Amino acid sequence: MQGVPAVSDVWRDVRARLRQEYGDVIYVSEIARLRVAEDSNGSIQIICANDFGRAWVEDNLGARLRALWTTFDTGPRDIVICCEGVPAARAGVREDRRVPASAAAPVRPAASAALAPAREALASSASSAALGGPERASRSDGRFTFNTFMVGSANAMASTAAKAIAGASAPPFNPAFFHGGYGVGKTHLLNAIAHSVSLGESGRKVLYLTAEEFLNGFQSALRARDVQPFKDQVRTCDVLLIDDVHFIAGKPSTESEFLHTIAALIAENRQVVLASHCAPAELGVGDERLRSLLRGGFACELFGPDLDLRRKIVDCKVAQARAHCPDLDVPEQVRDFLAARVTSSARELEGVLNNVIVRTAYMERPVTIEAVEEVLGDLPVKAEKRVTVDEIQKAVAAYFSITSSDINSKRRTQSVVRPRHIAMYLAKTMTTRSLPDIGRRFGGRDHSTVIHAVTKITAQLGADPLLAEDIEAIRKRLRG
Repeated sequence: MQGVPAVSDVWRDVRARLRQEYGDVIYVSEIARLRVAEDSNGSIQIICANDFGRAWVEDNLGARLRALWTTFDTGPRDIVICCEGVPAARAGVREDRRVPASAAAPVRPAASAALAPAREALASSASSAALGGPERASRSDGRFTFNTFMVGSANAMASTAAKAIAGASAPPFNPAFFHGGYGVGKTHLLNAIAHSVSLGESGRKVLYLTAEEFLNGFQSALRARDVQPFKDQVRTCDVLLIDDVHFIAGKPSTESEFLHTIAALIAENRQVVLASHCAPAELGVGDERLRSLLRGGFACELFGPDLDLRRKIVDCKVAQARAHCPDLDVPEQVRDFLAARVTSSARELEGVLNNVIVRTAYMERPVTIEAVEEVLGDLPVKAEKRVTVDEIQKAVAAYFSITSSDINSKRRTQSVVRPRHIAMYLAKTMTTRSLPDIGRRFGGRDHSTVIHAVTKITAQLGADPLLAEDIEAIRKRLRG
């Protein structure tokens, strides 16, 4: 059909978007063996090497892949994730040879496939006047729940706030805005809220969307010149969760609809939960009313996991992997090694662990530290250099042209207090030392002093770009 993009072109766009969002490790370790094909009915088939791979891709990539495919294709298609060599999957299939194996997309632990009914209605609205059909309740499949969300100092406040939202009969704060880098758990938290609310006895209706799906649904409704069904869909839920809201910034008409949607829900005492990789003040939205509304809610940052949290994540992922590999045995020293070496994000940590499991347990080899080192050598994993509190103090002192003795002294002049607070902040975020231990290493100070310093610097980072530049410059020196 003229005007319909080739499967290879759509797949290229889908994989480019996923790789941009979720990094090289998942791209290399999980998706490189996928193939794309089109059957005689025009359905798209994503072909996996085995049934384990098919189940993993369906659980982790299915909803996101389908939403993105709808975005880049001109019309609705069925997306089937199937297994290599299964006759039902091969029937009528003609492979698109223009897509090399290495062109596959990286995996994001996306919203649960069980949330798909609510999400795909927006993504597929290009073929209808607007969002139609009966109201749908969002559900989760048990993968992204509070039970599987590992909590540490990097995300404790966010976890507490999310549980408060899920358990409250009325919004405790509105809107709630979770922000942080890629792979720190924002999507997991939003899905956990959706899962908890949908299983509760309150009968509240919950709808989970990405901002891209909100954007596509609204634009499709505009093209159809009938936006009321779209508004009815998103404004009648009791809990609306929208992920990646930074995608809406800079699109005036969508910003306006987004503003009115949030305002309408808040006015009716319905809960709004948002997530983005940047804080509300950094979104870059053009509508001052929207900026004010977002800043007026509760904003909570999630940070990259420290060593203790990474160790918890490894334990959780190993337990989940045993559902597919019951005899899996990952020794304690291997888990410690993984947690210490892969420091960038929980997502990359999971990607490395999955690759280790496939190369060992599935090949009937023992899971050893040597096997982990082999995987780390093959993948572009970012592993931060481990630093000490003493090294942080020296780096901060050199940067501000003072001495380490000044930082540890009782002096309270601004020229010393600010560097001291920055050093405490870096010690908290770059080492695994406890707050009391950090305090002792700063001239025998109490842990409450460290908390005050970390809280103050964290609050100032969003409003003081020069401070952010100073801290990032010191981080780079410490990392070598």
